[in-house]
Formats: sequence, C-alpha cells, structure tokens
Amino acid sequence: MPNREHWLTHVAVMLRPIFSRNGLEIPLRVRLGVGALAPARRTLGACYTTCDRMGFRHVTISPFIDDPVMVAAVLAHELIHAALPADEGHGPRFRAAARALGFEGRATEVTIGPALRSELEQIVGRAGRYPHAALV
Repeated sequence: MPNREHWLTHVAVMLRPIFSRNGLEIPLRVRLGVGALAPARRTLGACYTTCDRMGFRHVTISPFIDDPVMVAAVLAHELIHAALPADEGHGPRFRAAARALGFEGRATEVTIGPALRSELEQIVGRAGRYPHAALV
C-alpha cells in the first residue's frame, strides 16, 4: 500500500493535464508531504515557494484532514502557488489561475466549484484510498 507521499504524488501527476490546459505547469521539483502547519486547524496546506538547497519547493498538507477530495483540492491550491513566481502569494495571477482551475470564493480558502469537484472525484477514484487518518 502506498504511503501518503506516494498518494499525493500520484494525485499531483493526475492534476498535470488540468493545470496544463489552463496554462499552468506544476514544477517537477516539488516535494509533497503531510505535517504540522500551525496550531490552528484552519490552515489546510502550505507551499514553501522558496526552493531548498536542491531546488525543490515544498508543499505540506494538514494532518487534520483526510477527506480525499478535500486533500486533492488543497494539494491543487498549493500547487498553484508552486507553479507561480515565489512572490505571487494570493495575488491577481493566483486568483486567475484558481478560477481557471475551478475554485470559487476567496483565494485564501479552498472552495471547490462543481466542475473541479467532478474532476477531483475522478482523480481520487483512480488514486484509491488516501492512506491517512486525520488527527482529532
């Protein structure tokens, strides 16, 4: 059975065509993992856009979520950050990219639109069970 990082990587690979058709490229040098982000459970993910010494950006998903569609959505949100320049934050290019992918609402939140939800459900169906149980 794959671990969380394998599952996240598999989902990221399946997200590539969605990103590509919307003019974004997920960088090849991104490390994906699950870990503590902040004491507040509101933070669902983080993308460290400055590269490590080996040239990788890092994406971390909250250990407090285990719904696979939400995890895939948070991953997609963070991969938008990874695909854009390091200083973009939730600025206009991020907002445009998020809308193009199918996110709705505020750029700082993960609100999945119906078309994106359908695509994520298909991806998660192919990826299989998310091998993580949320912290309580």
